[in-house]
Amino acid sequence: MALTAEQKEFFAEHGYLRYGRVLTDDELAALRQRSADIVEGRLDHMPARYIQRERQFRGENDTDDVPVLDRTRKMTHLAYFDELFESMARKPEIVDVVEELLGPNIKLYHDQLMMKPRFHGTVTDWHQDSPAWPWLIPQMAVSAWVALDDATVENGCMTVIPGSHKWGPVTGEQKDAFLAMPELADPVPVELPAGHCMFHHGHNMHRTGANQTPHRRRGLALHYIPAETKYLGVRDEDHRIRLEAEQPPGAFRFMLIRGQEFAGRA
Repeated sequence: MALTAEQKEFFAEHGYLRYGRVLTDDELAALRQRSADIVEGRLDHMPARYIQRERQFRGENDTDDVPVLDRTRKMTHLAYFDELFESMARKPEIVDVVEELLGPNIKLYHDQLMMKPRFHGTVTDWHQDSPAWPWLIPQMAVSAWVALDDATVENGCMTVIPGSHKWGPVTGEQKDAFLAMPELADPVPVELPAGHCMFHHGHNMHRTGANQTPHRRRGLALHYIPAETKYLGVRDEDHRIRLEAEQPPGAFRFMLIRGQEFAGRA
């Protein structure tokens, strides 16, 4: 078993779990190098639409005065295009835990490499993951967040509100009122050494702070859903394996990680 009874109980009660190490030093070095090679243009297999600049460097404000790694906010859908990142999404040390939290039939919805660059990494405000994906029903998701660099309060580690997942989805319009509820627990920062991982429920409310330190804070978020999930379809869902004009809503298939496919499901 990947988790103890105490760890499962903690996740069920608090909606997150600070876990142990899941990446070796060699894997960390390879992932850091691969992300730099993509961002700096030495590899060109990632579509540009999945590489996002920090807000202050978008459009006319993009400048060569700042290294491109320090201008990049995040990359997404890496596992759909890059074999190294796909291997991370399939890593047993991660997926074994997901199976115990989510069930035996697992798909990867997508991934995000949060670059949080030194000096320029901005705040990601309070949010839940699952409500951002209303085309996936029912809303059941578990995210694995893997630190590629030491994640500290100073450089913008994940901060969670324990137990917030029990309240279900919260709309953006109601978020401020939700956060003001006296019933909520105090926020908890989850610092992680490089190579270590945390897991959180799709309805856990969480945020990350700014990075104004001289140290990078890259974190790989892997978002898993049950293979039984129904996909209602999104017009601009633009993965490499979808033929946009030819597949009706519900026909698109996400990456199967473990278990079996189900007809008419994600």
